[in-house]
Amino acid sequence: MKALARELSIMVGVLAERRKSVSRWATDYWIPVGVTPAFSGLAVGDVLLSDENVTRYFMGVAEISCHAAETEAYVHNFNSQAPALFVVLRRTVDDRHPLPWHVHSVTASPYQAQDFEDSGEDIIERIAMPADIEATIKDFVNHYHREEEFRKRRRDRVDVEDQKFGKEPIFVDRQKPGGGKLDG
Repeated sequence: MKALARELSIMVGVLAERRKSVSRWATDYWIPVGVTPAFSGLAVGDVLLSDENVTRYFMGVAEISCHAAETEAYVHNFNSQAPALFVVLRRTVDDRHPLPWHVHSVTASPYQAQDFEDSGEDIIERIAMPADIEATIKDFVNHYHREEEFRKRRRDRVDVEDQKFGKEPIFVDRQKPGGGKLDG
């Protein structure tokens, strides 16, 4: 059997749609809708489909990285109703990208996707995981994942008498440095 590397990389192309909004507060919104093979001959910004309500774009290429130390997250993903990839689009801030959003990340880890949601600035969408990618990641997980047995941690033994905080009364008769009593 061939030894697997502790890191798995899969290159994918990302598809997203700009949809006409029905809200009066926005003219359109963007949503990732799928992945393709990375080397499909498409360029960033190529239009794949267009009508009066929807335009589908090729957003670019991204790398899915899976790490042997993070297999618990992938197992969680596979135990969900439908395994998914999580696509993260980030607003473009310079003129190097032809679209207002670009692919920032694609991950199979729901934990990592949740971390991206913390900023509130990105578009994060769960999309169906293609069968070939699912099979590749499952092989990786099956090779590296080890269930960890739950072990209850034992507390350190503390000598209660050594703990002085809270043992002294708050109001005590104290002597002034010159011999008189303090009010207390």
